[in-house]
Amino acid sequence: MSTIAAFYGGKSILITGATGFMGKVLMEKLFRTSPDLKVIYILVRPKADQTPQQRVFQILNSKLFEKVKEVCPDVHEKIRAISADLNQSDFAISKEDTQELLSCTNIVFHCAATVCFDDHLRHAVQLNVAATQQLLLMASQMPKLEAFIHISTAYSNCNLKHIDEVIYPCPVEPKKIIDSME
Repeated sequence: MSTIAAFYGGKSILITGATGFMGKVLMEKLFRTSPDLKVIYILVRPKADQTPQQRVFQILNSKLFEKVKEVCPDVHEKIRAISADLNQSDFAISKEDTQELLSCTNIVFHCAATVCFDDHLRHAVQLNVAATQQLLLMASQMPKLEAFIHISTAYSNCNLKHIDEVIYPCPVEPKKIIDSME
């Protein structure tokens, strides 16, 4: 067993943006390489024509998850879809689900974002800035949390000719951006 698989063994992981490209690939990689992980919680926005569970079923039955089913045949039992909407300030998560996430989560992968670059500014700020801030506040209440990984949107430093792997100072305080949207 690799050290990575050993690290994820028995862990409870929360993934936002799991129905998007990066989230699906991340979920597949985690299940395929770490079949002993305990559970992956995914926040799924309900859609008019599909429940969160139906959306997960569709994802797990895609070609991407064929190898996962060989390595981890009980993958359906290790994924827990939680109805949530990061466009709402409280994420519209039930109290029971919130309590479970707070008490059980070991690792958070925050992949949710809008990558629609002509999106309304209010929507983009809510999803890309305010939801991230709110998720960080939620994570601060997770006693078993070991890691919080934020996967940022593409082109986040598009004004630079060369982008290094460093944390760049924010030209505007996120709170000012959020306040201006409110």
